[in-house]
Amino acid sequence: MLIVVNTPLLAAENHNVGFQTIGYWKAEQGLRLDINVWYPSVRRGRTLNYAPWTLFAARNSKAVEGMFPLLIVSHPSSGTRFSLHDTCAWLASQGFVVAAPTHAHDCMDNMRDLFTWDQLAIRAQELSATIDLLLQHETFKASIDAQQIGLLGFGTGGSAALLLAGAAPDCISWPDYCPTAGKEDIYCNPWSREKINDICVFFPLKKKLTDPRIKIFCAISPGFGMLFSPRSFTHVNKPLLIVGLGLDRLNVSQFHAEKMMAQLRGKAKFISIANADLSALMAPCPASLEKELPELCRSVDAKERSLIHKRLWEILVNFLDDQFSTQLPTIQKTP
Repeated sequence: MLIVVNTPLLAAENHNVGFQTIGYWKAEQGLRLDINVWYPSVRRGRTLNYAPWTLFAARNSKAVEGMFPLLIVSHPSSGTRFSLHDTCAWLASQGFVVAAPTHAHDCMDNMRDLFTWDQLAIRAQELSATIDLLLQHETFKASIDAQQIGLLGFGTGGSAALLLAGAAPDCISWPDYCPTAGKEDIYCNPWSREKINDICVFFPLKKKLTDPRIKIFCAISPGFGMLFSPRSFTHVNKPLLIVGLGLDRLNVSQFHAEKMMAQLRGKAKFISIANADLSALMAPCPASLEKELPELCRSVDAKERSLIHKRLWEILVNFLDDQFSTQLPTIQKTP
């Protein structure tokens, strides 16, 4: 697949970026999704206001002719479908259709499912439902190569990605987790430990959450490492990238990303971004959000965030380029 990484990124050769929001409601499943979609566009973008977020894209523009790989992006628990908008737009500029749902009960506005089995299982269900919707959507189905679908999961989204890749959690590692990680670890206070104990009751799963339509997986600073053991990954055989973040104090790389990589026994690629946490991977906060959540928005300064994003984009596009095989259509732009 032809993907050009330029220096600086977002150079003139890249596609224009289109943007739409779509909704999904499936009453029989009790499933309600709001999804942002970025895609290669024939029209140049402009500033779009989705308060408090400001995006740059061509709203409801016609897509570039041709079929493109589909990427589903799952935000961390501290985010929403807008929180990674710069990364999503950049991926669209490189020739992907990118869909990012808000996980309604595991986001910055509602953490009802925090540290429950639903936090993972419903996320996985929502991600599969997003694929269902995009492949059937009147506007986007003609732009998507259904044989080339990838999933990028951040934080808990990375954990859900592993489940969709075929991982079978078993909690074998849980008794040893807190003695090793220490009582200050977020998973090891009395409330969290009780929650994890409740999750472990669900295993072994009666039915796996695997989605065979997804061909490649990227788990960025995944959590819930204590749910997995080497045998959990027996049936994970598709291309998988795990990205560890050296400054993530919630999903400490040593006990989650790096441990999972060791358990996979050579079945995945591992890359570390030493100077980043999950907050640093998200788009710069709007002023109102920065005032409300400074601990989320100010983990790095603007210059450092830009450098971290360029490193992330380089990692992602190199991995995706290695795995997808489509030759992208000729870029079509209006003058």
